[in-house]
Amino acid sequence: MSQTKKSLQDLTLLDRFLFAEVMEDAETFENVLSIILGQDISIKGHPQSEHEKRTSPLKRQVRLDVWAEDDTDAVYNIEAQKENTKNLPHRSRFYQALIDSKLLDPGEIDFSKMKDCYSIIIAPFDLFGEGLYQYTFQMNCNETGQPLNDGAIRIFLNTHGQNPEDISSELKELLYYMEHTTEDIFCSTPRLQEIKKHVLKTANWYFYVFCDKKELPEKRKELYKKIECLRIKRKYVHVLQTTKF
Repeated sequence: MSQTKKSLQDLTLLDRFLFAEVMEDAETFENVLSIILGQDISIKGHPQSEHEKRTSPLKRQVRLDVWAEDDTDAVYNIEAQKENTKNLPHRSRFYQALIDSKLLDPGEIDFSKMKDCYSIIIAPFDLFGEGLYQYTFQMNCNETGQPLNDGAIRIFLNTHGQNPEDISSELKELLYYMEHTTEDIFCSTPRLQEIKKHVLKTANWYFYVFCDKKELPEKRKELYKKIECLRIKRKYVHVLQTTKF
């Protein structure tokens, strides 16, 4: 089956490439996360895109779309998912388990030191068929309804929700912009305006480097090398900031 290639101008924030590139910016990541959770979030260092997780070289590995920790040590994984693969609940469970397996230092016996973990999937379809913009899952007791309070939270966001009265207008705008990432979309809040500004900056930069036919090939190679150097340097700095020696 042949796949249709999209031009850079046709990409939206639901496309993995643009989403990952935009969300590697710390301020953009914080703004998106703060809108989703309804509270100000401040992350440590830089978010990491395509962050690999595995428990063994012989076991299944996953690449998390965008991953970061905040200043309270809570962990966040945010993914854009355009296609309903019919297995997202189970996939989110697997991702959660792999993230959890890395949250304690070797030899640590106090499991209460596990960090809170948020797994967030943003999709242009209603995975659960209830017409909601947001579905939030936490472990509860079937018999009493008592929350387990284990710090694990999974959120599924649906850009086609039908209950705007139950979410903030800012989140509704963000979800619409995720699917309609164009220059003429009006953003009504400072956080959304900053997100849009960085999206346009990122898209214009890549279009200039890779798509401008007037650009000389040698110059384009030079710019590409600069991009890669910046990405490597940024990831290296994050490792230094977050690794215990």
